[in-house]
Amino acid sequence: MLPSDENKQNLLGLKRVLLITPFYKVQRGNSLTVDRIKRGLSEKGFSLEVLTMEQPGWLSSLKTAVQEQRYAMIHGFHGVYFGQVLEMVPQINKLPLLLTTTGTDLNLDLKGAQRPVVLKALDAVRKIIIFNDDMRKIIVELSPCLKEKLVTIPQGVSLYGNNRSIRQDFGLDEKNIVFLLPSGLRAVKNIDLAIDALEKVHQEYPEVRLVIIGAVIDHDYADYIQKRLIKLSWVRYLGEIPHDQMKNILFLGDIVLNTSNSEGQPQGALEAMSLGKPVILSAVPGNLGLIIHGVEGYYQSNEKELIKAARSLIVNADLRKGMGMVAQRMVETRFAIEKEMDAYAEVYRQLLS
Repeated sequence: MLPSDENKQNLLGLKRVLLITPFYKVQRGNSLTVDRIKRGLSEKGFSLEVLTMEQPGWLSSLKTAVQEQRYAMIHGFHGVYFGQVLEMVPQINKLPLLLTTTGTDLNLDLKGAQRPVVLKALDAVRKIIIFNDDMRKIIVELSPCLKEKLVTIPQGVSLYGNNRSIRQDFGLDEKNIVFLLPSGLRAVKNIDLAIDALEKVHQEYPEVRLVIIGAVIDHDYADYIQKRLIKLSWVRYLGEIPHDQMKNILFLGDIVLNTSNSEGQPQGALEAMSLGKPVILSAVPGNLGLIIHGVEGYYQSNEKELIKAARSLIVNADLRKGMGMVAQRMVETRFAIEKEMDAYAEVYRQLLS
């Protein structure tokens, strides 16, 4: 007798999957993606555990787990870090392997010294999850034989809580035009661009404020940015905000920025758009194709273009509101978490079966 669909799901649930991530304790793109997948697929009956490479003794724990055959599949995140895991624990090649690429591994590392490590990971796994088809082009041009492994799954948006933060609690008032920059402090996020451009805009529109939200990732860069901010009373750095409070914080803003030099998919910008906020995004792979320029927001390639886009949204409240509404509908249609989890569940079933 063939098992029913329900029994098949129960059998899959008994097969444990290990998620290996370079980061989980500090809130950043990788950790949010892993947490979202663990929550969503656990609700669908899959058995998942997370191993973070930040954890002391993670390598020994992994070797023991593989030796004891605890897992039926391993899901890695970020080509460089998962490639390093493969080098240190080659025994995992006996298991079905899945890799989610996260942006910098393809946009930056694949062009630099870590290229062989990324290639090792791409070659070893059975399926490669990419967030958008810009990533598909990068991989297929590199190695056409990898084409059959590629599965495009846009990141879903999931925010919690219903309470809105009060502007006065953060030194802001209702007359301010608040630009939000959800970004960890590291050089690739190009936070200088946001500060430099809005500093000029602020001279023309003193009501402008910039609020930066994100964890310290590169301590040297964070020190440099925070020293800059001491002299800029119109800029606030809120530090790392727990994800379950991000919805409240995003309500503070009128416009959301992404100034990254490299992106996989800007989760902070997507979350803000889901709340009806227009965006100004750097015109880089990972961002390109996310919005239509002039519809949900604007793309910018330099300081001059950022200033122009900022001015357009500052002077026209109706434009901000209209773009925000369109952005919200777009996210609800293209980046629903239910679609993301259904797509991942299908890949898991294929590999576990």
